Amino acid sequence: MARRQRARPDRAGTAIASLRRITVRITILSDEAPRRIAVEGRLSAAEIGELELAIGDDPSGAFLELQNLRSADRAGLAALRRARAEGALLVGVPPHIAWRLELDQG
Repeated sequence: MARRQRARPDRAGTAIASLRRITVRITILSDEAPRRIAVEGRLSAAEIGELELAIGDDPSGAFLELQNLRSADRAGLAALRRARAEGALLVGVPPHIAWRLELDQG
């Protein structure tokens, strides 16, 4: 009598998922002026380029929705400060990030 083998689940998804841990989601909600961009999760140095790409050449036309931003490292905070200084509007900034935007200038 032939023995049946159990079907093993494909483990490729697990291997792919472990290659790069996703820590932030940057979504362009509207491309029309003002450009609405949602930033969710943890903003770190690794994602600054993606954020700057989403903001585009004219930060004054950007509206960053940050209510689901959980944390930001020093580089992430600097990028948000830079965007704000160049005219981007930061809305829904969580209190624990808002005070760091003001206090951690160094």
